[in-house]
Amino acid sequence: MPDNARLRFFWQRPRTHRETFADRRVSFLELFYDLIYVVLIARIAVGLHSGISWRSVTTFVVLFCLVWIGWYNGSLLHDAHGRADTRNRLLTFLQMFALSAMAVFVTDASAGGAFAVSYTAFLAILVWQWVVVARLERDDPVYGPIARRYAIIISAMTAWVGASAFASPAVRPWMWGGFVIVFILAVVVSAFTLDRDPRHAAEAGRPLATDSLLERFALFIIIVLGEVVASVINGLAGVEQLSTPVFLTGFAGLAVGVAFWWSYFDLVAMRAPIATTRARYIYNLAQLPLALAITGVGAATVSMIESSEADATPHATAWMFGGCVALAMITLALLMRLLADYHRLREAYRPILVATVAVAGLAVALAAVDPAPLVLATAIFLAMCAQWVFAVSRWLATEDGRAAVAQMDSGSAGGV
Repeated sequence: MPDNARLRFFWQRPRTHRETFADRRVSFLELFYDLIYVVLIARIAVGLHSGISWRSVTTFVVLFCLVWIGWYNGSLLHDAHGRADTRNRLLTFLQMFALSAMAVFVTDASAGGAFAVSYTAFLAILVWQWVVVARLERDDPVYGPIARRYAIIISAMTAWVGASAFASPAVRPWMWGGFVIVFILAVVVSAFTLDRDPRHAAEAGRPLATDSLLERFALFIIIVLGEVVASVINGLAGVEQLSTPVFLTGFAGLAVGVAFWWSYFDLVAMRAPIATTRARYIYNLAQLPLALAITGVGAATVSMIESSEADATPHATAWMFGGCVALAMITLALLMRLLADYHRLREAYRPILVATVAVAGLAVALAAVDPAPLVLATAIFLAMCAQWVFAVSRWLATEDGRAAVAQMDSGSAGGV
């Protein structure tokens, strides 16, 4: 192999949007990258373990959103433009070093500027990568403007977070909250503006719904479900005396995490959204409240374990647990509504959506009356089980469901 060809193999330009890999799966590099977020999320959730209050909850929400926004932009960039060459690996590892620094400083993020500096460094790497992509895409009539928009948005995000490093500790959280709100609004506005041109609507949204990106979303949900498991184990391990109510409350909270896994991976995961830019942007953004809510359930379970022998769940804990379950179920309903399968199997999905929203309503109602922790967790778990059984029963009545059963009977891989 000539030297210049060998060099190109190790140091290639990013892929353009139109350079797609058929049947691309999530790489080992991406799995390694996601490990940093396992630690980051665990460190963020620690703030709720010491007590649930308005301050701790808002801090948790803002920091989680910041971390998820970083993960989403890094994952989207790699999925659309990444390669397996040395250049891409080195840039990914640089991101991981910045993320590791964020994990070190996240527990005291607002007090000092070190977290903001680390996050700024992470975003600056993304800016450079998006600028390179924008130059490659500059002559593409569809993806050129999209790449430039991403480069501008990420640049503005970097400047905003960088400025927060020099703000006072009292102002810094407000700047981060504004950052999160602006990002969400930017995604929503993009969803509606890019969808106006019927010639470009479906094509512009195509990179947002690849099988590999859907797999990344599913893997991130696994990460936050892992945080539920870790929270339950740490909560039980931290109790001085493991009584029967304590043990049962912990495992009832874990059962709710299992129910989330069952509902998400049977009803939503790896199912493509509608082939429009609007649906795909909203579908991707909806992964944020779902992951946030599941992590919140895990953190609330720790508080429920600590008060498991009480006759009533502390009011803030009950609302944290029930509210997060409700948010997750509402988000699941939204995700189902955005699926391409929903429009193909509308009669099957409509009752499932109603059942899912009903579980959300029940979770809020239970939180309002502050039942005992074991009663609260068990009742929600049973409601989620009923929702799943109803949903699968409806799905099995469809042609898709019957085909899946036939595959399972014949020994092929299949399922809901």
